Amino acid sequence: MLLHNDSGESYPVSFLSLQPYDVETQMLDWEKAFDWKIYFGRPHFEVYKMVVSGNDILQGAIALERKEDHIYVHLIESAPRNRFDKVFKYVGLNLIAFACKRSMDLGYGGFVSLHSKTRLISYYQRNMFAQHIGGGTMIITESSAKRLVMLYLDEG
Repeated sequence: MLLHNDSGESYPVSFLSLQPYDVETQMLDWEKAFDWKIYFGRPHFEVYKMVVSGNDILQGAIALERKEDHIYVHLIESAPRNRFDKVFKYVGLNLIAFACKRSMDLGYGGFVSLHSKTRLISYYQRNMFAQHIGGGTMIITESSAKRLVMLYLDEG
């Protein structure tokens, strides 16, 4: 669920396959250093967009790789409107919760890893219940994954 900053209303989200036309039409003002197109068609990779359910405007995107025993998050990004104007809260948390859910669905027990920028390590520890295992590598274990899925994706 995303929380609308101005109204305080909660909105359910959907995760759909990110397509090249999404990058070409809706991601023109997103971070230029991130090349989403390199993940399309690669074995073991999945690329998703997050939208408010019933709406096609991208709120965030995530590129995942299916490893032998976990999901590795290669790239995660909130739409500029959610980084700068703060239209919706919890975009990143919903995206990470989705990675955890994919890990569960694939039989990996919710295990997820990612490489963090140094300035985000404490944020990931505090808000995503992730553990820093050194060198910027963060892991989310089964219990933390279940908690994230319950907090952000369960609608019950």
